[in-house]
Amino acid sequence: MERFYVAPKNVQAGKVCFDSAEAHHLKTVLRFQTGTVVRVFDGWGHEYQVELVIEPDGRVWGQIIAEIPVLTEPGLKVTLAQGLAKREKNELVVQKATEIGVQAVIPLVCERSIRTSLTNTRINRLRRIAREAAKQCGRAIVPIVEPACTIGDLTARFNTFEAVLFCWEKENTVDLKGVLQRLCSRPRENMLLLVGPEGGFSPTEASLVIKSGAQPISLGPRILRTETAGLVALSTILYEFDELKPLGRKQSPGAIKQAAPQGRESG
Repeated sequence: MERFYVAPKNVQAGKVCFDSAEAHHLKTVLRFQTGTVVRVFDGWGHEYQVELVIEPDGRVWGQIIAEIPVLTEPGLKVTLAQGLAKREKNELVVQKATEIGVQAVIPLVCERSIRTSLTNTRINRLRRIAREAAKQCGRAIVPIVEPACTIGDLTARFNTFEAVLFCWEKENTVDLKGVLQRLCSRPRENMLLLVGPEGGFSPTEASLVIKSGAQPISLGPRILRTETAGLVALSTILYEFDELKPLGRKQSPGAIKQAAPQGRESG
């Protein structure tokens, strides 16, 4: 069954309203008709079965038939702070991290970053990429793509995470597996993962990050590209926390809820 996105504010009183782009895709590209049943997710963790209504004036909306239990989201919320790189690499990281299961992405401005800022247009593009990736891979939550920030801004937020892992090519004794085995000893809800830009973190940045409480880790004897390092680390973290198990091993959610939910306003 096809999946489509609607903003949370467009879920109201048991109905969903599609924006112009999704409406065009539904009626013109896919040529769906009134009565077609599709899946809709709002990016906030809710997914529905919806029966389409295509109005003569071109508007497309849907009647919610049922709410679908969401089983695709990891319990561990990992935020990836990714050093800014070339445009296509930033986009690749957001797309693939979304597919793997990241909770949020923070573009990180570093001393050695090729780019030193992101315009609102670039940020919005990264958010669209995250939304499309979530739509494709079956996620009900669209990861947050935050505005770019500096190392100093980020270290001030370290205390909001239960663990902060710092991928550093100069670390040659502490490996990711060993750290994760210790962290897995008790349940955790969130974690921050830092990855540098193409030139890596400067000595000043590395010192600040470590002094602020981050755990430096090695990803092995080979130097990984910036767009590879975060994806490798993210996959390993979710694997070690048993977040990559198949749906058949997840707790049964029971029957699909048939009562149409009430609408919610977006924050």
